[in-house]
Amino acid sequence: MMLQINLLPGGRKSASAAGGFPFADKLGGLAIVKDPWLLGAAASVVVSLVTVGMLFTAQSARAAEVATRVDRAVRDSTRYAKVLDARRRLTAERDSVYRQLQIIRTIDDNRYNWAHILDEVSRALPAYTWLTLLEQTSKAPVPPGALADKAEKTEPAVTPAAAAARKKAAARPDTVQVHPPLSFRLVGQTVDIQALTMFMRQLESSPFVQHVSLTKSEIVAVDGKDITQFELTADYEVPPGGVVKTAPLVVPVR
Repeated sequence: MMLQINLLPGGRKSASAAGGFPFADKLGGLAIVKDPWLLGAAASVVVSLVTVGMLFTAQSARAAEVATRVDRAVRDSTRYAKVLDARRRLTAERDSVYRQLQIIRTIDDNRYNWAHILDEVSRALPAYTWLTLLEQTSKAPVPPGALADKAEKTEPAVTPAAAAARKKAAARPDTVQVHPPLSFRLVGQTVDIQALTMFMRQLESSPFVQHVSLTKSEIVAVDGKDITQFELTADYEVPPGGVVKTAPLVVPVR
């Protein structure tokens, strides 16, 4: 603030006219704004505010879009969960039916195995040769699921993780072996070593017997005569198609 004193006579009027705050002094604040650094700082602040506002608007719009997509995905997940659950039930029923059919097929295909073996052994047995023992050497097949049931009864309590793994494994369909391996042993005696060779050759040529091998042969005395006692091992062979002919059993019903 500046004070001006007019010492000249008659100058009061002009002094009063020119006294007080000059107009230029009032615009002194605006003159400082002409500083380029201050203008740059102000412009930066304005640009920053505009940028933040634009980013906030864009992020708000994107968040709203994502929320809409999440809601739609949740609805689709709920709808598809019911479809998947129905599919799992149908798959479990299909696997159960398939397993039962496999068991029936196993029983049906293997119920005549020993009948074929005995028939082939009888057909291949030469003269002056007889058998004293015929037995199965392979383990009898266990019904599907029997081992799992036995393990559940005998095993102690398991952890939840192991129980979940077992439940997941049990959910898979059982593998039913249609033709389980069948091995047998024959013990017999003969008075002619050539008859033993013929017996083995005829057994091997059978479509139901394979892997015939001589495991033991020795001379024994029976009723004062020396005879050859032998022991053979063999496996059952699934015959090729056309060897066994099946026909439906028709029973008249009155």
